[in-house]
Amino acid sequence: MFSRKFFALAGALLVAVCSLLAVHAAVGGEIAGTVTDRNGAVIVGATVTVTVLDPAANKIFTAVTDTEGHYKLSAPAGSYKLMVAARGFADAQVANVVVAESKTVRADVRLEVAAVNAGVINVTAASAKGAALGGGDAVYQALRQQSAGAQEFAGPYATVNNLVLQRDAATFTLRSGELYFAAPIEGRTVGAVFIGDGTLELTPPTAAEKQSLAIFTKEPKLTEQFSQLVLRFTDKTFAEVKQAAGVTMGTSGAQAARARDSYRDNLTLLRKTLRSNMSLRTLIDVYDPQQPGFFYAFINGKRFNKLVYAVDPLGNGLLAPEEVMLFSYGDTDGGYWTSFHLADEYKRGTASSSQDTRLYDITRHEIDAAISGTTFTGTDQLAFRTLVAGTRVLPFNLFPTLRVQSVQDEAGHALAFIQENKDEDADFAVILPQPLGAGQTAKLTIKYQGNGALRDSGNGNFVLLPRSTWYPNNPASEFGDRAIFDMTFHYPKSFMFVGTGTSPVADAVEGDTKVSKWTSGETELAVAGFNFGRFKKKELADKETGLNIEFYANTELPDEVREMQARIEQAEAAGSQTNTTLGSISTTAMAGQAMADAQNATRLYTAYFGKMPYPRLAMTQQPFANFGQAWPTLVFMPYTAFIDTTQRVQMFGVRGGTDSFWRYVAPHEIAHQWWGHALGWSSYRDQWMSEGFAEFSASLYVQFIRKDENKFIDFWEEQRKRITEASPATKGIKPYTIGPVTQGLRLSNAKTQAAYQFLVYPKGAYILHMLRMMMYDQHAGGDKKFMGMMHDFTKSHYNKDVSTEDLKQIVEKHMTPDMDLDGNGRMDWFFNQWVYGTDMPSYKFEYQLRDNSISGRLTQSGVRDDFQMIVPIYVDFGKGWLRLGSAALKGNVTIELPAVKLPAAPKRVAANALNDVLALSVENKKM
Repeated sequence: MFSRKFFALAGALLVAVCSLLAVHAAVGGEIAGTVTDRNGAVIVGATVTVTVLDPAANKIFTAVTDTEGHYKLSAPAGSYKLMVAARGFADAQVANVVVAESKTVRADVRLEVAAVNAGVINVTAASAKGAALGGGDAVYQALRQQSAGAQEFAGPYATVNNLVLQRDAATFTLRSGELYFAAPIEGRTVGAVFIGDGTLELTPPTAAEKQSLAIFTKEPKLTEQFSQLVLRFTDKTFAEVKQAAGVTMGTSGAQAARARDSYRDNLTLLRKTLRSNMSLRTLIDVYDPQQPGFFYAFINGKRFNKLVYAVDPLGNGLLAPEEVMLFSYGDTDGGYWTSFHLADEYKRGTASSSQDTRLYDITRHEIDAAISGTTFTGTDQLAFRTLVAGTRVLPFNLFPTLRVQSVQDEAGHALAFIQENKDEDADFAVILPQPLGAGQTAKLTIKYQGNGALRDSGNGNFVLLPRSTWYPNNPASEFGDRAIFDMTFHYPKSFMFVGTGTSPVADAVEGDTKVSKWTSGETELAVAGFNFGRFKKKELADKETGLNIEFYANTELPDEVREMQARIEQAEAAGSQTNTTLGSISTTAMAGQAMADAQNATRLYTAYFGKMPYPRLAMTQQPFANFGQAWPTLVFMPYTAFIDTTQRVQMFGVRGGTDSFWRYVAPHEIAHQWWGHALGWSSYRDQWMSEGFAEFSASLYVQFIRKDENKFIDFWEEQRKRITEASPATKGIKPYTIGPVTQGLRLSNAKTQAAYQFLVYPKGAYILHMLRMMMYDQHAGGDKKFMGMMHDFTKSHYNKDVSTEDLKQIVEKHMTPDMDLDGNGRMDWFFNQWVYGTDMPSYKFEYQLRDNSISGRLTQSGVRDDFQMIVPIYVDFGKGWLRLGSAALKGNVTIELPAVKLPAAPKRVAANALNDVLALSVENKKM
């Protein structure tokens, strides 16, 4: 479960966190202070434990010092003993600290350096009881501070000779050298550094993964020499090394200092570059010994010196549920090189993107939040159930600039939590006082606050930056858990607020603040969001779909447009002719057109895919110029979609201003109500359906709303070119050659740049388009069979995450006899080629017309011998293309088409006239 945050997340410095869910009456005061060493340097991560002097009270309060050595905690009025502990320092105490009502008493503490023992680090029950509520607990702090002491790695080490560590598909051979181990924590050794001569050999288990690896290595396997490894593990690595032949254990190695420095460098890498809290990941297994354990190797190779190989049963971040991964964080070869399931899962036939590697399942969010400027303050009462027995550590995704103030259990007891520096490995997690059993339910109340999640673009234009992490979310699910949402928002009354779900009551006014309530009712949502600003609102009730369609446009323009207008005014005042109309830009004027587009799109998609699962749809403006985004019931639209083409050309030039993005961003984003929300995706390998099907939906909009066959053909021709033609955006590589759509986000990396956008969107759309065109019957209901299949698909998997195999099963259920090319009732041939493969055929149709009869030959080339496809032939008598028939081809072949008598001489004849089949090229030639 490697962190999702491999790259930096910028944000503003946070201020103190406060709660809105409940305002408590004053029942005590505060103790605050600074912890320093003898030289006055602040000590970060010191544990401060405050105990009531009256033994009968049995009350303990804890805190941890922040990055400036400060701590603060609340306590009832009374007398206390204060103790401070920090790794590498002797404990210190203040005998009598008196807390008065509504007062803050100061208790600064100076610690003396303690003698360092290079032996085992044991965390006693007493020290664990004094856990730092804001910094984890004593075990976590011990993990966090590994390698900090001068004597670290001076303990046990191993001299190795041809030691082999087999970790799934990778073989590490440590030919000669020394392996230094970090001091055990809670009896477990969880880190090591190898210095010497070694080799890594890795061969992925599938053809597609071998192809992926070859993008970086030029070969379908990796053989890498290295002189150093940093290992992080909770599996049996230490025991395996001790028991292996060719290993001699020692107590004091000559290169211990070098090993310690390498381990420290690795900690810095994890915290500042990869932004991943490995100590937190380790803590999960330390507190649950039943976990099988993970293995991470950081490889300083001779060819590739920034590699990370991981085997993690809890999945690898964005690539979950796949447990095995190799990636690089290098500038020129960065990216996910390969990812796959455990070898045993392939043997058992259980390897699937539908595997669930979550530790827990969130069932409900009750969020109470306040917005003041760009400061967001929230309280989330979160209900969950555990999925794995022994779970004690609950990791969450939370935007790093949103800082947690406190976590409480259902009884109101404070719980320890972890959240490091917002600019480093800021992973957030809660530590329960004891493990939970599988299926056990519980609630947490999490209070947090911060800037950075909201952006103020000026003049009442705001945007919510994080998609699913503005509230605590499950990190093992890319789009978060599906859960019920009940939300209350407090915001300035001069603005208007719109959220996901429905608003059961009108907004209330409380002084200068409005209160807005939103709920998903009994419908679980994969994600929730909101928009607010100075909006002008319009709405209509569509009787055909039952939807209430809303439109929110900002009454004033964002700063970037205002600045552009100011420059134009200055130039014109100086006598220049700008020839622009940008001074009169207004986004509210497009309300009627935008609502009509939304109404038409939802009607069309309802007919083709089934009823939208939500009662309303809000189209809202946001201040970014070039992207749209969809939450359930709520769509973010770029402000540039609400101005005319002439003004866009003046802003972005002819090419940018006339790009098809502007024409199709609304129907694409609206389609995500079905593809992405009503039906989610099981893993990153299945996300192609969400984006691809939304893009396909836009093609239906072009065909039936725009009612222009030529634009429909042009739509698919543009998609074809994006897939098949190299461009600077893909570093000169033809996108279709990079990998299958099921590689998802991995398609984009330092070698291929923006390949994800040029493959997942257009090829994902084309896959569904080809299925539609194969099922089309112009004599018996047209799209009737295809529509029946899509209705069945959405109904069968309503409000669930679907896999590619789920799609395959529904296609096989509805396939026509002509689609059964293998005669087995299966669509393996199609999915292996187009979904899991990278083949790209070319076609040539040579025909002749004689006495109103047409005959000819059709050639398929550039494919494997087992490649099969159904290719249609069209004729046009002057009123548009009509499908004459089709031919099934296998391999590189030319087939003769028998003569067909026509009612009249056609004006045009073509194979693949509607871009029915994705092809590198199609040539139609009259003989």
